[in-house]
Amino acid sequence: MATHFADRLAAAIRARGTPAVVGLDPVLENLPTPLRPRDCRLASAVAALEAFGRGVLDAVAPHVPAVKINAGFFEALYAEGLAAYYRLVAYAHGRGLLVIGDIKRGDIGSTAKLYARGHLDHPAFDDVDPACVPDAVTLAGYLGENAVRPFIERAQTHGRGVYVLVRPSDPGADEVHEFAGTPAPAATAGTPRFYQHMAALVHRWGAAPGLVGSSGLSCVGAVVAAKDAASTAALRAALPQTPFLVPGYGAQGGTAESCRPCFRPDGTGAVINASRSVLLAFEQAKYRERHGDDWFACVAAAARDFAADVAPLARPA
Repeated sequence: MATHFADRLAAAIRARGTPAVVGLDPVLENLPTPLRPRDCRLASAVAALEAFGRGVLDAVAPHVPAVKINAGFFEALYAEGLAAYYRLVAYAHGRGLLVIGDIKRGDIGSTAKLYARGHLDHPAFDDVDPACVPDAVTLAGYLGENAVRPFIERAQTHGRGVYVLVRPSDPGADEVHEFAGTPAPAATAGTPRFYQHMAALVHRWGAAPGLVGSSGLSCVGAVVAAKDAASTAALRAALPQTPFLVPGYGAQGGTAESCRPCFRPDGTGAVINASRSVLLAFEQAKYRERHGDDWFACVAAAARDFAADVAPLARPA
């Protein structure tokens, strides 16, 4: 039986001393000038994106336990881009990083089985590198348990994990998750919000026999943005065995302090993701003043600062 994902993640966090996760969301137009392609060929664009991705992984590997690679930024470059995504997953594993594949899949059961096969299952072909499979993936559970069950089964079998969207950080999602702008009676005070309903489902899905590791955490996690402290703490209390993937730090305004309620009292139970604040550090004055046009050094410094900023969260209260 493969080692439980939550246990492996907890061990990696202890080893690095921080719950920081760097998100790899590269946009071609925002790459450092030396890496931008000189022509309009797809191969050049993919090579540029992959070179940046490898550089980022090299820069952050000494400082964080895991990375989150967003497949959508590679799917925009067609089949060649998706191939680069899988190569970067394997490269990250080679640098000793755990990898969360940010794929946000969620479809009917028969289709979900195939998505799970492509993103979490051990490769069925001898010429596919097993290292290209991420350790966990993000999911949208809006079609119910049948949409996530195939992923959970693969995760349980192979020591991987899933993170189901519960409370996103994007303010535009509030109209769905918080009923923002919804007229009465749906928005009446005391009416459970959609994110609370999703949280209850995730709790049920993740509490099934065999899904909770020795860390006391399930392989079924939740994407939970740190909103106000009271509601975030209420979600943590309602999901005692659920690991949180917390978006919104840095460029979206989240801080280490705002993320504190996402953690269990012993300092476990959550990882904090930062993407643009690290990836685009070479555009920030404070890093350019120290490292000039050396984009690699800027990214490494930003990763180090981010890891240090959230490190206290992983310590017992």
